[in-house]
Amino acid sequence: MAMLTNAAIQGYKEFTKRTVAYARYKIGSTYYKTNIESVKLLDNGLVEVAFKIELKSGSGTVTEVQLYDTSGALWLTKVESLKLADVSEGFYYSIQIDIEEVNAK
Repeated sequence: MAMLTNAAIQGYKEFTKRTVAYARYKIGSTYYKTNIESVKLLDNGLVEVAFKIELKSGSGTVTEVQLYDTSGALWLTKVESLKLADVSEGFYYSIQIDIEEVNAK
């Protein structure tokens, strides 16, 4: 039985949209900060955060992506394996977050 109302769940989604501030991705041992391109609520109820992953030079493999909030706290980390062959390649990366109530047993 759900305790949170639809308005409460929507409130958490709106809070997430306002609070996600930037992303980072890791290539080798270096993290690169990138701007959030968009944060939106999809028709299916998921919150989607999108950003660009681009090389400054050479080639490499993205091994991790992260999201941070407006106070600089880490919100999400995800292991990846995205190969970039040269500087002309890049990704428009999106993360979809499902915010829902789950009853603990």
